[in-house]
Amino acid sequence: MKYFKKYPIFFALMAVLLLVFVLGVAGNIYFALQSSSADKALKAEMRKYSSALNDDPTQAAIDASEANINRLQERLEFLEQDLTRASGDIFKELADNKGYELTEQLRGLVNKWRKTAKSKDILVDNEMDFGYKKYVAPGAKAPKDEAVEAIWRQACVMDYINKKLFNCKPQETLAPGEKPKFPMTILAVQRELLPEEAEPETAQSRRRAVRTVRKDDTTGDNFKIESSITARKPGSLNTIAYRFIFTGHTDVLRRFLNQLKDFDAMLVVRSIDVKPADPALNDTIMMKNNPGTAEDVMFGSDMDLSIGADSIDPNFGENGEILEEQPEQDASIIPVVTDNISEFTVVIEYVEVVKDALKAAEQKDEDSGETEK
Repeated sequence: MKYFKKYPIFFALMAVLLLVFVLGVAGNIYFALQSSSADKALKAEMRKYSSALNDDPTQAAIDASEANINRLQERLEFLEQDLTRASGDIFKELADNKGYELTEQLRGLVNKWRKTAKSKDILVDNEMDFGYKKYVAPGAKAPKDEAVEAIWRQACVMDYINKKLFNCKPQETLAPGEKPKFPMTILAVQRELLPEEAEPETAQSRRRAVRTVRKDDTTGDNFKIESSITARKPGSLNTIAYRFIFTGHTDVLRRFLNQLKDFDAMLVVRSIDVKPADPALNDTIMMKNNPGTAEDVMFGSDMDLSIGADSIDPNFGENGEILEEQPEQDASIIPVVTDNISEFTVVIEYVEVVKDALKAAEQKDEDSGETEK
């Protein structure tokens, strides 16, 4: 202590220098640690940069990729043109893009479809509107002008498919009153409602939509294609869906499918259901079409209500005398049914490639590239 008191300035200076030394050592250690961390971060960024630089395509790779894209686009255009050879015959121009004009055109188409079907001896309900009842029924409201083009396009595709369906029935010359050997009945032709037809949602429309979802109506005008079978891909493929329900021999369905596989239009069969036809449906349609001849449908045109030979008990004679008991038929003999009439339900989609979305994406890429430059 005596030296501290004797030399206070010296010891104070030594304390300050010692403190500076400690602080200098601590600072060196701290900055060394920071430098090591910075070196590691720098090396990591350098590795990322090198990896990105290696992955960055060369100009030759870019040119090869663009050439490949151009070849694919040319191939896509060729396939689309090849698969839409009949597009010039399918889509017809509408005189005016007004709702009332479309209504008259649709009524003309519906009448033409009915007459064509009947001219080919195909049984069709006189009240069938082929999915357009909301527009062609008496007093119906005309569609919105904004939806005219889409509805007309849908109707043109239906007209094209209907021609193929009508041509499926084998032609035969029938005598007056003779029943066709190859009967065919169109029970329903349904279409999917288009987004352009959507109306402002109300409580009543919501209730109607719920009822539609709960009941799969195969007799109405419209239907909703199941998401599990549709080929529709938003932004890539648009589709127009239809459902055709008709009866006939299996050959009718075979002829229909053979005509659809011509690939002159982008028509895709999404589902086929087959079940035995209900014979009463034909009688119902005939009675609706000809109310005055309901008895003919039920009992025959000659109205002969007498008991035929087939109705006589085989154990009795015509005069009631008892005959010998007939042996029972062998249960092992199974009759062969040779004239099956089936009901077919075919769901078809018309496919369209969305080119506008592709062009928009390409334009967006070009704009982003120019912005980066």
